Amino acid sequence: MKLKKIFITILIFLGVFLLTNINVVKAVENTNNVDETIDYKDISMDIILEIYDQITQEYSSDELADMILQNKEQIMEEQGLSEDVIDAGAEFIRNTDQKEIRDIIENDPSINAIIENIQNGQAPEDAIVNAIGETSSTQKLGLVAKIFLANSTVKMVIWIIVILFIYCTITRWIIYHKAGKKGFAAIIPFYRQITMYKVCGLSPFLMLLWFVPVFGWIAMFIIAIMKRILLAQAFGRSGFFGIGILILPPIFYSVLAFNKNIEYEGREE
Repeated sequence: MKLKKIFITILIFLGVFLLTNINVVKAVENTNNVDETIDYKDISMDIILEIYDQITQEYSSDELADMILQNKEQIMEEQGLSEDVIDAGAEFIRNTDQKEIRDIIENDPSINAIIENIQNGQAPEDAIVNAIGETSSTQKLGLVAKIFLANSTVKMVIWIIVILFIYCTITRWIIYHKAGKKGFAAIIPFYRQITMYKVCGLSPFLMLLWFVPVFGWIAMFIIAIMKRILLAQAFGRSGFFGIGILILPPIFYSVLAFNKNIEYEGREE
């Protein structure tokens, strides 16, 4: 097996790791510019990263993923991996920034363990399996988290969630101010909920129901719906507007916050 093939093996290992704890994957790329006789014991992190830099300059993430998919049948036949697992590895490579992959390869302990096992004379397949067995649960979770957060789609979703959270916090600030409350309550955990209960005309002591198993949780679910309806009514809106707050809070909070014709009518106890 060539050094470039070993690199591809590690790339696939990263993607497949999310679905299986046994990652025995062989190469999928053939090249003529790498010495076939290189001993596995010569492999090191520096060599892996050098190959990584070369191969990512030559191929895009899409091309590497296509390379794996084009050799899917060979991988399935030689390694017994399912089609779903191979597809997952290819999609990981396709959807993950190459710099993020480089960082994972360079810094993750399990990758270093694979290289060390190869240096000790183990075949790459055995090196991967043994490295996984030697990796602690915490390290495995750390690798999964790195892979998950490196995914471009996941990063985009996280950014959207963060932006929506900040926006909703701003609209809450304005809503509290409209209701005669302190706007900065919107950025203070727990206190923001107390303030919302007061704006809706509910007693903040109802929050203690969270400490009552089952019955209290069911009651809090019902109160959560009622709270939106009461908030809408506190600003002269209908119950249907409250359902809108429940389903699409950024939109309906915006209406309450920025519509100058909507004023707080006072439901506070």
